[in-house]
Amino acid sequence: MNSKILITGFNGELGSKTLDFLAKKNSKIIGIDLSKKTILDDNIDLIQGSISDKELIQSIFDNNIISEVYHFAALLSQTASNNPELATQINEEASKNLINCAMDHGIKNNLKVKFFFPSSIAVYGPRKIHNASEVDIIKPTTIYGINKLAVEQYGTKKHLESDAKNYGIDFRSIRFPGVISNDTVPNGGTTDYAPQMIHAAVNNEQYVCKLSEQTILPFISINKTVSSINQLMNIDTINSALRVFNIQEASFSINDLYKFIQSKFSEFKIEYEIDFKFQSVADTWPSSLNCDEAKNKWDFSSSENVETFILKILNKMMDK
Repeated sequence: MNSKILITGFNGELGSKTLDFLAKKNSKIIGIDLSKKTILDDNIDLIQGSISDKELIQSIFDNNIISEVYHFAALLSQTASNNPELATQINEEASKNLINCAMDHGIKNNLKVKFFFPSSIAVYGPRKIHNASEVDIIKPTTIYGINKLAVEQYGTKKHLESDAKNYGIDFRSIRFPGVISNDTVPNGGTTDYAPQMIHAAVNNEQYVCKLSEQTILPFISINKTVSSINQLMNIDTINSALRVFNIQEASFSINDLYKFIQSKFSEFKIEYEIDFKFQSVADTWPSSLNCDEAKNKWDFSSSENVETFILKILNKMMDK
């Protein structure tokens, strides 16, 4: 039986772009998401369902040989804060079950299942850190961050157990900063103001920002995000107990972003209506990330300054 790749949350931005990337390599893929989608490709089997459906998840592993898992299904930060019980069910409990299924599958079939988990800078807190490393103070204040950290730790634990058995799971994770896309406008995340602001400027719309102009957070483009995931997963072996890596392309304040956008769109205006819930979260997340471990362990590279980073995104949006 040929091995297959499992992608959860294939309709989300990261899930859909990863699905497209792997499909171009003629990989055999199974996707699961709450929403329907039809793809006429014999190598791709898309299933409508929830990752919290344990029987469905188990059946996928029982009826296929799964060599890799890309686990994107999740509730975003602000959505999670509005429904913490559901967030824990989806973001943590279902994720742990998926890890368990992947590990048992690996042991049963004498292989190590590569498992990618997208973590977040939400795991940091309770105070803002500059140049945060993977082992800096990590005491998340949000349910989203708490869930992400729990899965990071659980996946790392199961990875170490698998190393002892030589079969099971090969857990790999990236702590993502804010992700900016030139294709879509996200909602439900604390860092969504950056792509929202850029899209508003391109579409000649005024923007109302929920965070203060001094707020500084790190970001990465969607293209670099997808390429980094695939770069990390293409490495045969990562000889390190560290399984979670920080990456970013640029870090800047909201005012820095506004000034640069206005230099290109002179009519663009912004208003501030500070939302304490959003601001209190942003104030606990790092202003920038230390990427040395990613550079050393899997050759992550990024040398762009703020202006170059934003200009590339603007140009791609305007070329659509």
